[in-house]
This record gives sequence, C-alpha cells and structure tokens, in this order.
Amino acid sequence: MPAMYLPRGSVLWIEAKDLLATPAGTTKIWNKVTEHNRSPVELNVERIEQVVRTSNGTLRKNHVADKRSFSMSWEMLPSYRTLTVDGGWGAEDIRQFYFSDDGKKTFNIRLNLAKTGTDQSSSGFEPYTVSISGCNFSIVKRGLQPHWNVSLTLDEV
Repeated sequence: MPAMYLPRGSVLWIEAKDLLATPAGTTKIWNKVTEHNRSPVELNVERIEQVVRTSNGTLRKNHVADKRSFSMSWEMLPSYRTLTVDGGWGAEDIRQFYFSDDGKKTFNIRLNLAKTGTDQSSSGFEPYTVSISGCNFSIVKRGLQPHWNVSLTLDEV
C-alpha cells in the first residue's frame, strides 16, 4: 500500500543520518516523523527570568530567554515506515534514532504548524535545536510487525 499524501504534511521533521542508507548512514537528511495515530502535540514554553520585588514595592523583571518543550505520542504505531499511513518514521525508526549517536546529542528539528493551512515542511516551518529529554516505548501488539505506543519529549537547547 503506498503512503498517503497529507495536505498539511507531517508536523515534525528531524535532521539525522539516513537510517536506510548504507553504510550506516553517512549524510544528514530531513526525515519526517509519521502522523499515524499521533495524539495532539503539546508546545510548552519555559520563561527563564529573574523576578525581584524592590524595597519600594515595585517589581523588577529581567527576562533571559524563552525555551520551548515539545511533547507528542503515538498509539498503535507500526514498527517501520513501510506500514505507516504517510511513509514517515515508525516506532523502530524513532527508537533507532533515540539510541543512535545523533539521538544522544543535540539535533535540529522543523515544526510544520501549517499556519497558512498548507504544508510548510519545505518553507515557512519553525526550526529548533533540541535534545531528547524523555522517550518511552511500549509494545502493544505483536504479529507480523509489532505495534507500539511511543511518547517523545524534546527540549530546546
């Protein structure tokens, strides 16, 4: 079954070595992560600032930065991209990336929020440099290909 075309595209793209390339992936490319049974993406902002109440009662704030955190999960996600609805990374692809050298360091992502109502994965996306702060994998169903529940949390560096 060929992959479906989604008019808004995948929300998450990860820059990493091509997992299918031989030998062991040598060039970095943009890999889309599947939309197959994905739950809503949570976009959280942590404001880093110093807040002080002065002796005369006024409040003084020193804003340092806003750092984002992205959380998402998938239910009954097929292991490989060959069985996802859109041909994006499946559970084993995400797992393989998580345990790879690239997944242990900081890496680049693109968020395609489709603000204009169209696919913005090639332009108009929001780029971030992130690291993985949490990742969980649960095998839900075994068969010809296992299906997984996967959760992923990324923190902006």
